[in-house]
This record gives sequence, structure tokens and C-alpha cells, in this order.
Amino acid sequence: MRKFTFLILLFIFSCAPKQEDVSKSQWQYLYDLGMSSYIAKNYSEAIANFFRASQLAPNEPKVWNALGLAYMEVQEYQKSENAFLRALQVDKTYTEAKLNLGVLYYRQKDYERAIRVLREVIEDEAFPQKHMAFYSLAKVYQAMDRREDYLANLRRAVAYNPMFLDAQFELAQFYEEEGDYRTARDVYQRLISNGIVNPSIYLSIAKAEYKLGNYTSAKDYIRRVIEDRQVSGQLKSQAYELLSLVLIAEQNLQNAPRFQERPHPQSAQQAQPLQQQVPVGAPEANRDTQTKSKITEPTQQTGRFYRIQVGAFSSANSAKAWKDRLERELNLKDVVVVESAGVFKVLYGKFESREETIKELERLRALNLYGFIVYE
Repeated sequence: MRKFTFLILLFIFSCAPKQEDVSKSQWQYLYDLGMSSYIAKNYSEAIANFFRASQLAPNEPKVWNALGLAYMEVQEYQKSENAFLRALQVDKTYTEAKLNLGVLYYRQKDYERAIRVLREVIEDEAFPQKHMAFYSLAKVYQAMDRREDYLANLRRAVAYNPMFLDAQFELAQFYEEEGDYRTARDVYQRLISNGIVNPSIYLSIAKAEYKLGNYTSAKDYIRRVIEDRQVSGQLKSQAYELLSLVLIAEQNLQNAPRFQERPHPQSAQQAQPLQQQVPVGAPEANRDTQTKSKITEPTQQTGRFYRIQVGAFSSANSAKAWKDRLERELNLKDVVVVESAGVFKVLYGKFESREETIKELERLRALNLYGFIVYE
């Protein structure tokens, strides 16, 4: 009898750890299912799985944190706050839940509480996602229109994690809005120096170089985008549009008046501002010029027509190969290669009206061929 009792006790104690393992595997399984649903944006299913996991493992802070995130996405803000607070009640050192609590207050536009909580997160030296706390704090200050504090925290987010792309791009965009294209360009170039290379960054640098008047550099970055076969049609179309602006700017620069008007003898002082705009070393104006009205922009030349630029390359061979492919595969006529400022442009068609050109451009886009209109 004693032997039988001993065996029963042995059986019970040997089963206890297995029951605990089963319980753990159950809540972990539900938690994993919830994360999969959360990533797939199926928040209803995610909440159900996280809630069931929280009932099996009420002392697991990551379960409550995940439940809070799911509730926040469906704007169940009170339930979300309760879940984050429960995670911190279970484990006061679970700073990730505190970070998410700060983000929740930001979404609720409770900015003062958001600032207080996010500053507490930043003070936790053991928290490995401090760059996210600085970035979240920057967003709070941005919403409050405190631009200096916004910029300062955005810079700190980048300093703590130079690979944090969202903050890097936002920082560059801030400088662009301020008209500081040089600093914006430097931000993008630091990303490239850190091995982060993609067509979007190249196009962003090209825009900054264009704004700075560095047209050769802008064309070089645009070329990298255009010649990348993995680039989406939309991004490539943006690159072509920017290239058009660059080429127009270059053309305007080349066609700018390179002469100095002889001032009217009675208004020499009034003519001085115009003289200051003339390039150094420019030849004197024709002495028959008498008044400012004689200086006019070049008139439109007769016999001009609209074309569609469907490519731009740094080498003549690449442009010729693209021209041949368009003629062979799409049966396009009147395709020519024109060299301008070191860029070999592939132009298609001769259209008398812009409306006719737009109609043809839409037809080409239906064939996944993107371009833009030029006036030749």
C-alpha cells in the first residue's frame, strides 16, 4: 500500500512540470499567432489571441504590451492604456511598454503626459531603443509646433541610431523645407556612406543638387535612378521629370543675357541694379541700345514641335541601344538620340499640339513606358 501511494505521488510530481510546460507552450503559441495577425493588420484576430494568452500568462509583460498595441491600432485607447499599465505593474523595468504608453498619449493629443512618460523612457540607460523615444518625443514637439525642440530630438534620434531611416529622411525633409538644401544633401550622403543605398536616396540627393544649382551632379544621381532596372515606374517617372527641370535650368543658364546694357544717360543710377546682375567679363551691349525695353526674351522659333523624352543616358551606346529596342519592340517611329550637356536624350515623335502629345504619352504609359514632354 505504501509502495502504491509512493508511486501515485511520484506520478503527480512528475506530471506537474509537464503541465506547466503545456501551459507555457499554449500562451506562447497564442502570442505568436497574435503577432502574426498584428503584422498582417488583422487586429481583431490579434486582440483575441493576445487576450487569451494574457489569461493563461497574466504575469508576462510582453503579452500585455502586445495587447495594448493592438488596442491602440483600433483606437480603443482606454483599453490600450490599461494593458500598458498592466505590463508595467507586472514588471516596472519593462520600458518598452512605457514607450508605447507615451506614443498612446501622443495619439490622444495629451502632449504633456506624453512628454513626461517619454522623458522617463530616455532616462533608462538600459533601454536599447532609446532612439525611438527621442523620435517619438520629436513628433510630440512637432505637433505642438515647437520646431527647435522637434529638430533637437530628431537629431538625437539620428545620433543614437544612424541607421534609423525614418528619422534620417524626416531630418532631411526638415532642412529642405527650411531651404537648407546643402545640409539636406549632407544627410542623404551620410546614409550612402553608411552603406544605405537605394534609388530614393539618389533621387533625393539629385533634388538637393538641383536646388543648389549643381546640375552636373544632379544629372549623375538621376542617371543612377534611370539606369536601375529594379526601379519602379513611378520613381523612374519622377526621375525623368526632375531631369527635365535640370536640363531646362541648364538651358536657361546658357541662354541668359551675356551682355551689359548701356545705361540711359538720364537714369544711370536706376540702371545700376541691372548691371550688378550681369556676369563678370560679359561683353558690352550694342551701342544702338537705348532703353531697357530693347532687352527682351528670345521669341519662339517657328517650325518647333513637341516630343516625348523616353530616356536619358550618360553614353551614346546606351541611348542607341534603347532607341533600337523601342523601334523593334514597340514599333515606334521618329525616335532620335540628341546629346545635350553630356546627357544623351532619347526623344520620340513630332507633335504639333500639346494635347496630341499628352494623348500619346498616356498611350505609352499603358505600355509601361514612362516619359515627359519636351518642346523642340
